[in-house]
Amino acid sequence: MPLSPELDKLIDELDRLAARPNLLDIARLVGAAPLTVEDVAPFIRANPRGYNRAYVARRETYELLVMTWLPGQGSAPHDHGGSAGVVRVLQGAATEGNCAIAPDGFAETQYEEAHGPGAVIAFHDAGVHTIRNGASDGAILVTLHVYAPPLKGFHNFVARASAPAIASGPSRVPTVAIVGGGFSGAMVAAHLLRAADRPLRIVLFERRGALGEGVAYSTRESEHLLNVPTKNMSVWPDRPTDLVEWIRRRKPDSRPDDFIPRQTYGDYIRDTLLKAASEAKDGVHLDLAFDEVRRLVRAPHGGWLVHLENGASLAAGKVVLATGHCAPSDPIGAAWTGPRHRFIADPWRPFALNAVLPDEPVTILGSGLTAVDAVLSLSARERTAPITLLSLKGLAPLGHAAPLSTPQDLSPLVERLMNAPGGLRAYPLCRALRGAAKEAMARGGDWRSVVDGLRPHTAALWRALPLSERRRFLSRLRPFWEIHRHRTAPEVHARLNRLIAEGQVKIIAGRVQQAQTEGETVHLTIRRRLGGALEMTTAWVVNCTGPTPANRPEANPVIGSLLFQGHVRPDALNLGLETSATGAPIRADGAETPDLLIVGTLRKPAFWECIAVPELRQHAARVAQTLIEELTQESEDLAQEYDAVVRAIPRSIPAE
Repeated sequence: MPLSPELDKLIDELDRLAARPNLLDIARLVGAAPLTVEDVAPFIRANPRGYNRAYVARRETYELLVMTWLPGQGSAPHDHGGSAGVVRVLQGAATEGNCAIAPDGFAETQYEEAHGPGAVIAFHDAGVHTIRNGASDGAILVTLHVYAPPLKGFHNFVARASAPAIASGPSRVPTVAIVGGGFSGAMVAAHLLRAADRPLRIVLFERRGALGEGVAYSTRESEHLLNVPTKNMSVWPDRPTDLVEWIRRRKPDSRPDDFIPRQTYGDYIRDTLLKAASEAKDGVHLDLAFDEVRRLVRAPHGGWLVHLENGASLAAGKVVLATGHCAPSDPIGAAWTGPRHRFIADPWRPFALNAVLPDEPVTILGSGLTAVDAVLSLSARERTAPITLLSLKGLAPLGHAAPLSTPQDLSPLVERLMNAPGGLRAYPLCRALRGAAKEAMARGGDWRSVVDGLRPHTAALWRALPLSERRRFLSRLRPFWEIHRHRTAPEVHARLNRLIAEGQVKIIAGRVQQAQTEGETVHLTIRRRLGGALEMTTAWVVNCTGPTPANRPEANPVIGSLLFQGHVRPDALNLGLETSATGAPIRADGAETPDLLIVGTLRKPAFWECIAVPELRQHAARVAQTLIEELTQESEDLAQEYDAVVRAIPRSIPAE
């Protein structure tokens, strides 16, 4: 049947989305489409037996339907079985119920929301909800639905009609849900376990199979070392020697200046968390859930519903978002033609590099710390084929000095820069640091002492830079800062230099202009940084360009759900999310989102450097302290309310 022009246009726009459209993109398209109920009139079909589903379009990546609801009709509680769902109300009033699954398997409605004409409801591929005709005037409800991919394997649940048969446990114990079990999430949990002096339930969600590791410490290869010495890597801000002592109990000959394997550091984080859980006060419990949080929904009465990929939804009074790094984005995209079986999109995927044979040439996209790790992994076996690192600037990380240098006190220099006429600027800042480094080396010192001396001031300097200067730093100066600031362990740096000297590793400044697969060979056309093209062949292309920004809906579905609801907003430079001084996210309308705190890489807009342990441990401690203070205040408020009620009760019942 012929479609209206507006409906036809919406289908064309949906067709142009990626192979796996994200919720936010679909919601924006559906919400912006100038549709009226007349555009879907041929698909409005009232059915007295139940609400009617009429297909408008169906593709491999999505399906588009119109549903008609007579007064009193509604859906059973259901999930979406792995599909994202977007609903737009075209006529009437829709009432959406958000549900949780109780221990006895029944769906319990936590709260309902009313949606009038034009409203858009977005629902990730997790959680349970209902939709019903909420009109009180007998009007028909008409809704437009997009599911991506098409619904398959979804579940209908039974709504509770009586008291629960299985008790769900104490309901008055406050619950804190922590989304992400890497360093930041694990340490927020550890601080809460250590500080809480009244009943508290902490639920730590981690989508990977191990706690405390995240991407950074998940490697199982001993060649992958920390790039900070042991003495600076304690997880506790108030126990600076904790890691040194932990290691010495296992390896008595270890030294504070050692650079230990990252796998060992992951074990340390895990031990620290479990020890804190074992020593917590009575009533303070840690629950671990190896599941992915796909959606957070703000309850009208306060608190959150946490919807999971596999498990039942959870009600939590407060939530900490600690999602960490995401997988790399695709730097080649449509420039690649042919099969991509020789493209390793994520080098941190388990066994990702195992398929690469020693006699197969490899091209690594990127030349930073992740690329160096890939070189170490590929060189663990003796190679006969070369490795080429390709990056825009052609710069590789520098190494730590041996012995380690002592950071300088740069307070006087920083004060002059902060008080400079006209304000702080990126280029004068870099010139001042270069001058200080030259002075240090002229005195027989080390430039590293200047870079490390800036570390206590980095956040203040970043905040003092105007937005235009931050943008200039990111586009022009960031690569040079990165190689000086984020250095490799001395032995790693020596190993890389040796491989370069032997011709096993080569670094090229440029970018891939075209890639084409022919059998087991990839033909690359590279545009050099200083001009000219380079044709080369390789057997594998490994993507080490760095993580996708964590504030994008395609990077993390829980971020997409919060963006859609307006509970968070990205910063102007797309580094992360805007936050208050306490770590609460800033809403789309400029207000703070209550009962939600952010820790980790998502706070880069405020601090710039919040990816390394010395900064992250401070942030985790502050977030935990904020939660403890809020929970204590809420407990005291409840106690006062209870006392007021008790005082209002008559002390004796008068006789009749």
